[in-house]
Amino acid sequence: MPRTEPEPALMIKFCGEMLPTLLQDVCQVEPAAAASVGSEILDRADAFATLDRHDQDVLVGPFVEEAVDHVPADASLALKAAVTLVVRNSRLEDLHVRGLVSDGGLRAITEMAAVPLSHVIAARRRQPQPVSAENLFRGLAGVYPRAWACLAALAGVLDEGGRCGYRAPEAPVADLPSGADVIDAAHSQSDDTIVVRSGVDERFDAVLVARLRDSADEQGVLFVSALSRLSRHTGKLLRIIEYLLAHDVPILTTNYLLRPRDVWVRRGRFVKPTSAKPLAGLVDERGLAGTHRNLAREIRAQLG
Repeated sequence: MPRTEPEPALMIKFCGEMLPTLLQDVCQVEPAAAASVGSEILDRADAFATLDRHDQDVLVGPFVEEAVDHVPADASLALKAAVTLVVRNSRLEDLHVRGLVSDGGLRAITEMAAVPLSHVIAARRRQPQPVSAENLFRGLAGVYPRAWACLAALAGVLDEGGRCGYRAPEAPVADLPSGADVIDAAHSQSDDTIVVRSGVDERFDAVLVARLRDSADEQGVLFVSALSRLSRHTGKLLRIIEYLLAHDVPILTTNYLLRPRDVWVRRGRFVKPTSAKPLAGLVDERGLAGTHRNLAREIRAQLG
């Protein structure tokens, strides 16, 4: 049978026509804002597709566990995670925080984006292009060497699960913003330890900075249901991971354990992270072993 050629024009149509129309007609988003979101997603898709496969795997790793039940159901987990990185983690998040795009709207948009994005990725793999200096995902390995090495190890063990050791490169000890570089944010009405703000905002709020510094000072485990709870902004997320690893703070999620010298991944089917009840994912110990299982039990005992 003849090989079917990818059609990157599908992504252009999705971002330039389908998505802006949906945002305007269904979500009541202003035309200029809707067009801007579509344009940004197209730029993100092109930037991601231009990277080599290794770098793509590293970047989507933090979002694989989150994407486990995303649709289309028959799409690969790698593609679902790529849609999360490219589409869900765009300024679409700002519209979601403002209440213009519902959870159901996000699901519909990401499902619609899966096939067009797969065509862009396939086209770039058949005809690779140089990574430009303007590529928004370029250079992260040099800026956040510990985080990049850790996520590279994570990418290598995601399919099978279990433990993977790695050696982080020598680098200055990372620090966090302070003083005027830290902003205040509105607190959740139900929990004053949680702030309500866009997950793609690259700025650090005072609550997050205090939590990270406390984790470093106490040499404790930092637990979140999924890494996206720390940030959906790629550079900010890597900066957070870099800081924690530099201060020997393990990061535990529903399915991952990231440490300065090794990573652990739940074997078998992942448990879906739940933001509303983050500890619920640790109750199910299927696929957890060794240090990973023991730390999950400790966190349940401490926070349960």
